[in-house]
Amino acid sequence: MAGEKIRHMFPGGNTPQGFFSYYDYIIPFDAARIFILKGGPGVGKSTFMKKIGQTVAERGYTIEHHHCASDPNSLDGLVIPELGVALIDGTSPHIVDPKHPGSVDEILNLGEYWNEKKLVDNKAEILACTKEISKRFQRAYRMLTAAKAIYDDWEAANGEAMNVNLANQKTAETLEQIFGTISTSGYGKNRKLFASAITPIGPVNYIDSIMSGMAKRYIITGLPGTGKATLLAKIAATAIAKGLSIETYYCPLDPCKIEHILIPALDTALITSTPPHNLPFGNATAIIDMNDCLDSSIIARLEAVIDYDRGIFWELFSKAGAYINEAKKLHDELETYYIPNINFSGVDTLRVKTLARIAGYTAKQ
Repeated sequence: MAGEKIRHMFPGGNTPQGFFSYYDYIIPFDAARIFILKGGPGVGKSTFMKKIGQTVAERGYTIEHHHCASDPNSLDGLVIPELGVALIDGTSPHIVDPKHPGSVDEILNLGEYWNEKKLVDNKAEILACTKEISKRFQRAYRMLTAAKAIYDDWEAANGEAMNVNLANQKTAETLEQIFGTISTSGYGKNRKLFASAITPIGPVNYIDSIMSGMAKRYIITGLPGTGKATLLAKIAATAIAKGLSIETYYCPLDPCKIEHILIPALDTALITSTPPHNLPFGNATAIIDMNDCLDSSIIARLEAVIDYDRGIFWELFSKAGAYINEAKKLHDELETYYIPNINFSGVDTLRVKTLARIAGYTAKQ
């Protein structure tokens, strides 16, 4: 319907540390209801969530699509914030189980609707395909580990040219501009997710979606090692200390490094614009260019090192994506063993019943 709003993000990602999960931040632990979907590949978990989400959105609710990093066209989660309801894919590699069974969360087992005998008949093929998928992901993660090591060297080279005092001054000015004399009580909460992912179709980001509606947009740019993440970490810490709840979005190459921050109470977004997610600067409240802190003579002296690192990094990064793409193709093959052997009418019946239960939470709200 007109006016419906869908936010897009990733709850987990392919990283040098393997699959990295922020699933605990999809919805608060004291939510009204969390439905955890179980079942094998191809049983319809993503479609189940999409159809429920579409119906709920048509009724005027904002929803969140939590996309799968290994297939961004699929959902790993659906959240209806106004109702405190979430549906989450609880299968590998992001295994989720109820933490408060019955009172908050419960399992919806879509595996009840498959033909077990026919799946057993294809056991050897299923095991072999699953093994090959794992191999491709492990290769991808090794490539990302190597890429991260090269990126660290690239950062270190630029770090030699950094004017730290100037970087600190920029940080102080940004903090003053954002927070001014704001004083609140309490301690803010930090919701952690990813806005981008390394996927089978290359780097994908939902930055436009997460910052949609924010009146003030600070765009932070700069080469590796110029202090962007340090600036953002200080802003995040300041917001929380001032009692402001925030959303922080992390870097798939370093899943503990902040790339973007939303401060809803201040109608403010701070967004990093660097490859592979360069953003237009036209509607920015301010542009914070950390390259201003670099000594150009030192950069020129280290040009050969920086050029080498840049080239090798992107080669390894691309190779990791190619392995993830191979894993996706194998996963599609794996689904062919399941899809013909699923009773989708049974899945649809469960979906209708689940939607009716969600409507009950609507009535309570």
